[in-house]
Amino acid sequence: MPSTPQSDEGGSLLARTIAQLSSASSARPRAVDIPKIPGALRLYRVTAYITGIMLLLLVAEMIVKYGMGYSLYAFSGYGPLAFVPYDPTGRITPPSGIDLSTGILIAHGWLYVLYLFADFRLWSLMRMSFTKFVQIALGGVIPFMSFIVEHLITKQVKSYLASREATEQLAASTVHASNNAEASH
Repeated sequence: MPSTPQSDEGGSLLARTIAQLSSASSARPRAVDIPKIPGALRLYRVTAYITGIMLLLLVAEMIVKYGMGYSLYAFSGYGPLAFVPYDPTGRITPPSGIDLSTGILIAHGWLYVLYLFADFRLWSLMRMSFTKFVQIALGGVIPFMSFIVEHLITKQVKSYLASREATEQLAASTVHASNNAEASH
């Protein structure tokens, strides 16, 4: 059985990648961008789930099409929704109707572009490393990874925002306490 790739630093490549995704050490957002981050995070989360679901549909469609030899058609001569034998040679004329197999492929492609946009927006607002951008982008092409990456990035961004808010509240309370002390003199 092949072993998991190891690095010189120790630990598997997967373990290091997950640790990098979980780490907020590379985040350096500008103060002016902080109010935009929650909206960018919401867009990223929605697109991550949609892309993940579409990728799973695409994998299922490919298994049915290339493994079992059927394409999914809607409103064809076979009924409102039917599996039709797939002919890769093109000698058999495909039925009239909507080829849902191709539709799933096209929809995933365009939704992945939206996912990349959401990834880029969050990445640029948080000012993360380029490696993190690539890791997030790969989450949309590996089945189930978008759900895992979404969880790790959401946790990281929320943690960063919470710690920043706590720091700001502490600074504000310190300023308020010092102003009260000066006013009582």
